[in-house]
This record gives sequence, structure tokens and C-alpha cells, in this order.
Amino acid sequence: MYKLLLILKYLRTRRIAWVSLVAVTLCVAMVLVVISVMGGWLRMFRSSFHGMSGDVLVTGNSLSGFPYYQEIIDDVKRLPEVEQAVPVIQTFGLINIKNRLREGVAVMGIQLPEIGQVNRFADSLNLQWTSQVKLREETLGHALSAAELAKLRRELKPPSFDLLTGIPYEDLLPRAKNVRDMPGMIVGAGVVGIRKDEKGELDRPFGLYEAWAKLTVLGVSESASFDIANKSERNYWIVDDSRTQVWQYDANTVYVPFCVLQSDLGMAGETYIDKQTGEEHVDPPRCTQIQIKAREGTDLAVLCGKVDTITRGTFDRYNSAAGDMVKIETWDQNQAMWLNAIEKEKVLITCLFSLISVVAIFLIFCIFYMIVIEKTRDIGIVKSVGATNAGVAQIFLGYGLTIGLVGAGAGLGIGYLIVHNINQLHTWMGRAMGIQIWSPEVYAFDTIPNTMNPNEVAVILGVAVISSVLGALVPAMRAARMHPVEALRWE
Repeated sequence: MYKLLLILKYLRTRRIAWVSLVAVTLCVAMVLVVISVMGGWLRMFRSSFHGMSGDVLVTGNSLSGFPYYQEIIDDVKRLPEVEQAVPVIQTFGLINIKNRLREGVAVMGIQLPEIGQVNRFADSLNLQWTSQVKLREETLGHALSAAELAKLRRELKPPSFDLLTGIPYEDLLPRAKNVRDMPGMIVGAGVVGIRKDEKGELDRPFGLYEAWAKLTVLGVSESASFDIANKSERNYWIVDDSRTQVWQYDANTVYVPFCVLQSDLGMAGETYIDKQTGEEHVDPPRCTQIQIKAREGTDLAVLCGKVDTITRGTFDRYNSAAGDMVKIETWDQNQAMWLNAIEKEKVLITCLFSLISVVAIFLIFCIFYMIVIEKTRDIGIVKSVGATNAGVAQIFLGYGLTIGLVGAGAGLGIGYLIVHNINQLHTWMGRAMGIQIWSPEVYAFDTIPNTMNPNEVAVILGVAVISSVLGALVPAMRAARMHPVEALRWE
């Protein structure tokens, strides 16, 4: 009991110890904010990039793509580890939206709704998913649970490029013929200037879903050369916008039906006669990537090996050299350049801030050493009435433990408030000081990560408490070794 009373007394009366308490608090808060932002950034990268691709990817090394993809898909889908596999075409083009916006874009030809069975692209669509979720939440008055989201998905029409109902397309392009035969296009949010306003709400341009867009692409031969003379221009209706929250996709990507883009690029396959030999040749259809969805619990490395065997076997069966231009990898191997860089940055920054936090240990040591010297007579009195060496040491170790616990708790509170409100703080700093620290063009996401990893929090708090006890260890040992008579004579 006397130990606890002395600890509480020293906490109240020895205000110099509050300096060490503040040091622990600030160090904990600082490391929590840094590791939460960096760790959250890494988690967002992994989740978002994984959400835009399958678990396993078969990717061609050129824009010309590779043939026999349908045979590969049919064989891969027979594997028990595979749920779905779909082809994708990736290329570049020029877009003209209502003669007002003209720029270069990345173009992805995808199959809807099949692509939604492989990745989470369907969840990024505004009209066909996001707005429906928001409407249901407003109706129910609470955020939808996972079960409610799954139920809503079953109720909604599968995502598609179909034209919107209730739009007078004939009146929008009165001089054009067969306007309802124009295919639908989904645009990345950044392509059409969708941004968050000061209140954090997305601001969509008026008449976005009544806009037409002309897309120009260049045909790509199987030899990977662009055919400038074979450019293709096609008009589309914008039927939805996609906000994946990955800046690389949202800023400059448009999505069109797979078969339409395949035809415009000259990748749909054809039969032709060789003018020199007179022989008939078949140019098989091509795509640039196959995305594969694995069943839960599947070892992706093992699945990669099986897909590689199927792919190489297909090309060998057709005596095609395209197998040398194709690579099979998991989604994280495909994004290894980004993920590895962020992981290294996280480790480096965490180590640097941890080294800075070591200052708190030395500060606790110095302050506690001063307190031990100042309280030498008190220590002599306590020992003279029967306190043991271990008991005296426990007083100061408990003192350090208390500093660590209170400081870690306060640091957790401050760190949580900063991390939880970091986007609002960033917006306020931008208005007040006219600076933008977090740029989506640099960091790839339009929001700063604002979540904490419980495991990382537990480790940081534990280290803070242990460090506080270690800082008090040497002063506690010195106090324990004091002889009571000599301590009472201390001037």
C-alpha cells in the first residue's frame, strides 16, 4: 500500500515528471499517426489494386495481345480452384466529349457483368451501385451490413453498358442516325472532372449522363505495330462513371464493351488469303490480358503453376510463338513495384520516428535520476521503517510504469483523434495556409488513410510502456542500493 501512496504522491507533487509524461504522449501519438497513415496507405494500395484485377493474371507483353485466349479460359475454368476467368483489352486512345473535352485516355475493353465476378470493378460504378447503396441506406436509416449489401446485389440488375432509360437520345443528337445503337461507355471519375467539394461531397457535371463521346483508337497488328491508316472512331453514350479511388485508374481511364473495342482494334480475328502463296490464313481473336478469380483459400502460387501449364500447352498445340510474349503472375506480383516501394517506405519512416522516440527514454532516465537524488532522505526514512530494497525499487519502477501507461493512453487518444479526422485537418490546413500536402496525383488516392491497425496500436503502446519502465530502471536500482543511514545523513 505504501508503494502506491508514494507513487501517487510523487505524481501530484513532482511536476517535473510531467515532462516525461508529455514526452511519452507526444512520441506515442507521433508514431501512431505515421504508422497508421503509411500502413493505411499500404492497405489501401493492396485492397484497391487487388479490387481492380483478378487473383491470377495472364498478361501479354505488348498492346497487340495474344491469341487463343478463349481456349485458355475454357481450360482454366475447368480447374477446381477457379471461380471465373474473363478476357480484357487494354490500349490507349483519344476522347472527345461533346466537343468540350479532348484528351488522351487509357481504354479498357471489359465484359459486363462477367468482370464483376472476377474483381470489384462493379462496386465502383455510381448509378449501378454506389447511388443504389446510398438510397437504401437513406431509406433504412443506417449503413448496410455485409448481408444487406449481398441482398441488394442480388436485387439489382447486373452491371452493363446498356443505355439509360428515360434519356431522349434522339433529341440530344438529332442529326445522327441510329443513336440508340451507339454503345455505352463508363468513364473514370477524373476524366470528366468529378471531384469532392468543400463538404466532401462528389460534384458531378450537369448533364453527364446525357453526353456523347467520340473515341479514337489505332488498330494494332499481331506484329505489335500501330496502323495509323487504320484508325477507328466510334461514338458512345456515357452511361455511368467509375470511382475506384485509385488515382491512376480514375484520372484517365474509360471502359467500353470488350467486343466493340476488339473489333475497332482489329483484334476480333479474320480469315485472309496470302497474296504470295494463295493460302488461306486465320488470324485468331486476341486480347491483352486474362483475369482469373480463385476460390477462397486457394494457394495462388500453385494456381499460377497450373495456369502456366495450360497456357503454354495451348500455344504449343497451335505451334504459336505467342507463349514467349505472355507472363503469368499473381495480382501482388503484378503490382510488386508499387507494393514493395511502399512497404520499404513504411519500414524506413517507422524506424526513423522510433529512433526519435528513444529521446523519451533518456528524458525519463534523467528526470527520475534527479528525483531519486532529491528524495534520498525520503528513501532513507522508508528503508529505516522496514522497506526492502526490492520495495524501494518497485516504487520508482511503478512510477515509470504509471508514466508509461498514462502517457500511452493519452498518446492513443490524441493519435486517434488526428488519424480519424486527418482528412478534415488536411482540408482545413489547405484553406488556412493555402497548401496541399496530400496530392492524389502523387499518392494515388484522393483521401488520406484514416484507420488504425489494432495489432500495430497494441505493439506501439506496449513498447511505450516498456520503454518508460526501462528509463526508470537505473534510477530505481540506485535507490534500492542506498544504505538507510547514509541516506538519512544526505544534505
